[in-house]
Amino acid sequence: MFFNHRTSCIVMLLVITMISSAIASDNLSTAGSSTLVQTSSQESTSVEFNRKYVTGYWTDTKNILTSPDRWDPSDWLEASLVMGTAVGLYTQDDKIKTWVQKKKNATTLYLADDGKKLYLLSLPAVVGLGVYGYVASDDKAKTTFLLSAESFVITGVFVQALKHATGRHRPFTGDSHDTWSGPVLSGNNGELSFPSGDASVAFSIATVVATEYDNLIVPPLVYGISTLVALGRVQNNAHWSSDVFVASAIGYFTGKAVVASHTGGKVNRLSIAPMIDGNDKGVLITYRY
Repeated sequence: MFFNHRTSCIVMLLVITMISSAIASDNLSTAGSSTLVQTSSQESTSVEFNRKYVTGYWTDTKNILTSPDRWDPSDWLEASLVMGTAVGLYTQDDKIKTWVQKKKNATTLYLADDGKKLYLLSLPAVVGLGVYGYVASDDKAKTTFLLSAESFVITGVFVQALKHATGRHRPFTGDSHDTWSGPVLSGNNGELSFPSGDASVAFSIATVVATEYDNLIVPPLVYGISTLVALGRVQNNAHWSSDVFVASAIGYFTGKAVVASHTGGKVNRLSIAPMIDGNDKGVLITYRY
């Protein structure tokens, strides 16, 4: 049975509330996190692959889901902004889909294709970074690989659970944006739109890499690739705009939460929102220190 419009809006609100739990990443308790080897500065923090690292997948997931209990007013404000943006995009999904498909051209197709290629190359690149870290005894490279792997897995679990629990129809099916089939066990690809797996994975890895290698080159590069991936999913009519926004938020905040759980410190916050303005489209990215 399909959800009606009001029910689908409620589902959207509940889902955004749940995934916004990862926003309070800097409040996560380090007591249940993976093993931490720390010297005099946060920059020297390293993570080792051992039993505590493996069990940390569970404890970090639990901390993310229960983090609202530890939110401060700024966390609630940020969660409200994420929720408001997602719901706002949801109400405009049909219009955005129509606009994007009308504006599709060779340039946007090439950009979407290039973003997908770079995204696929980034996965073995992170593995290669891990191999280099162990061969060259580079703690930062090892830590980046291990945290990226954890962020990837936790994000994947969240996303797949949401996909099958909500059963949102993809835009290419021709159904409207508010068509949800409820729990989907068959794995019908046309009913697994919410949220975008590619966008969430891209941002989950990019966030860890950008946080660990915080310089003038790496963050813009990895976030730029992730943005191309997210926009490409809308361009290819595979996802709604709200799908990719929520997915990007899941990946970003989960990555930040994973890093924070190992460092025990505050992390920079970044807001990500797809932007449609006249003939221009893009993603608005804002740092808050």
